[in-house]
Amino acid sequence: MTDENGPRWRYERGEGRTKHLWHNDYAGFEPSPKGPVGKCPKSITRDLAEELLNKEAIPFYESEDSQWPDRFHAVYRGVIYEAVPTQPGYSYHAYPWRGDLRGPTFLTRKTLKALREKADKRGKTKELESWLRQFGGALR
Repeated sequence: MTDENGPRWRYERGEGRTKHLWHNDYAGFEPSPKGPVGKCPKSITRDLAEELLNKEAIPFYESEDSQWPDRFHAVYRGVIYEAVPTQPGYSYHAYPWRGDLRGPTFLTRKTLKALREKADKRGKTKELESWLRQFGGALR
């Protein structure tokens, strides 16, 4: 989707998806058989998610040939969120990010630096550093 300012991405939770929702107004994780599941604060609305996606998030392209970002990362209230495609080239779904799990991490040092700068501008550096100490794994 494009407007006069360039691409405009939609936030889409996904049909029937409640995996990343809970009753708390803070981000966190719940255990599951497949590992921790990121939970978003209950106060994050679709409009807020789209605003973060379009105005704050940093795109990540897995290759130079990618037609659209493969992922986005944003920081909100000191928490890092990762957004992945729901409808490639059109919409994304986000959840709290953590780097201390096995498997590849898509949060590059360059992206982390940009997220730290955004957190600093909003006075959320302390919160971001706390999140990274808890869940940042090797990126701390």
